[in-house]
Amino acid sequence: MYLIYGESYRLIEEEIEKIIKENTNVITMDLNVSSLEDVIREATYVSMFQEKKFLIVRNASFFTSSKTKEEDLDILFKYIENPIALTTILFTSYEKIDARKKIYKEFSKKYKVISVGSLSSNDLMIKIRDYCFYNKFKIDNETIMYIMTACMNNYDLIYNELNKIFLFYHEPQKIELRDVREIVAKSLVDNNFKFVEAVIDKNARLALKILDDLFVLKVDPIALIMLLAREFRLMLSVSTLMRLGMRKKEVAKKLGLQDWQIDKIERENTKYYETDLAEFLKELSLIDYKIKSGEGDKYLELKTFLLRVF
Repeated sequence: MYLIYGESYRLIEEEIEKIIKENTNVITMDLNVSSLEDVIREATYVSMFQEKKFLIVRNASFFTSSKTKEEDLDILFKYIENPIALTTILFTSYEKIDARKKIYKEFSKKYKVISVGSLSSNDLMIKIRDYCFYNKFKIDNETIMYIMTACMNNYDLIYNELNKIFLFYHEPQKIELRDVREIVAKSLVDNNFKFVEAVIDKNARLALKILDDLFVLKVDPIALIMLLAREFRLMLSVSTLMRLGMRKKEVAKKLGLQDWQIDKIERENTKYYETDLAEFLKELSLIDYKIKSGEGDKYLELKTFLLRVF
């Protein structure tokens, strides 16, 4: 049995592929849909041909801080003591593992636990180059760096964008930067800014919908927090300087903005008090600190903040 966990769907899939290799007798189950009892029942079923079987079990939340019924875990504890030799179970989780849990301690004593952490910039470059080479495409370092930056070093996004690039070209050839600029992550960048606009406009329904979409794409909330903080900071600066008697052109020059941007911020400021903007900046700074120090859940912290804005 294996436990494979991490934030990257693609990296987890690559670990699964290493274990399964060329085997075709593979069954996938999801614990958001099936129960642990269903999983163990499937694991203990052996065909009359005595084939080796691989059972991929997604969303194994009982290894995380989530609560799990004791009777469900009892079934798994019994199986751990007496597993079926012909069945290989691969549990996967995209959430952080709780190493204090009894089930994790017992499992890790006997079976392999694989943590797929985030990739370094150098590792990402190698993976991009290798994936292009595997698909018979050529790519230079400048284009690789552009893809990494546009996708915020998110391997899952990079993998999806590379597949879009391959489809764009139809056949293997050199990937040109000018083409990549037109293809890669435009929708992602657009969604980031649409999210900020929806928050500033206090459009709760739209902002939360976009945030859920970005969660699926595994966009790091830190990037969204930085964009929000930048917008609130500009709004507070414009409001303060205008209140102190500065003319619009002077404010634009001081903040390095265009006149139309000042007009836009002025319209946005009609929905807020200066004290609110200052408070939001403090809260975002605190959230940023909590997330980076590992104290808070990224999306939960951001969603809680949004409820206060709306």
